[in-house]
Amino acid sequence: MLRTIVALKYARGLFAAAKDEGKVKEYGEELRKVAEFLTSQPEILEVLESPIHPPDLKLEIIEEINKALAVEEAVAKFLRLLVEKRRIHFIRDIVEMYQQLLDEELGIARAEVRVATELDEETQKALAEALSKKIGREVVLQVVQDPQILGGVMVRVGDLVLDGTIRAQLERFKESIIRGEVS
Repeated sequence: MLRTIVALKYARGLFAAAKDEGKVKEYGEELRKVAEFLTSQPEILEVLESPIHPPDLKLEIIEEINKALAVEEAVAKFLRLLVEKRRIHFIRDIVEMYQQLLDEELGIARAEVRVATELDEETQKALAEALSKKIGREVVLQVVQDPQILGGVMVRVGDLVLDGTIRAQLERFKESIIRGEVS
């Protein structure tokens, strides 16, 4: 809970600055790029997060990262602030919150789609269009193969869950039999 509150506070701050500059997408990409780099280099992230290492060393490291990744100055300032305030360990959460703010701004909904087997591009496109019509927003799919699903599809868009899996259909059929609704 605290992670979410802190991450949202910082994400909103960067988002407001990005909006003023007209660079909401760009700042989001820059932040994601740094977070991905830090995630791929756990030893560097560990130094930045550790209270043992002096702040000067951490700021030097973040400056090197900013230079190496050619980070825009506003995002670089934001990263320095995270290091100074000892909040760099929230970077992945901040990226996630920033993405949610960006999606909201752009009218995008993210849908998690669980399937037993891969979905071809055409099917994904058709599913995204159908979901867009249903919820009235552009939908971006994240398709996850799940061996627990025997067949069919389960879609989650925010609080909306559409369960068209064979397992769910069998459960509904079983409940109908138990209630005596099937003859």
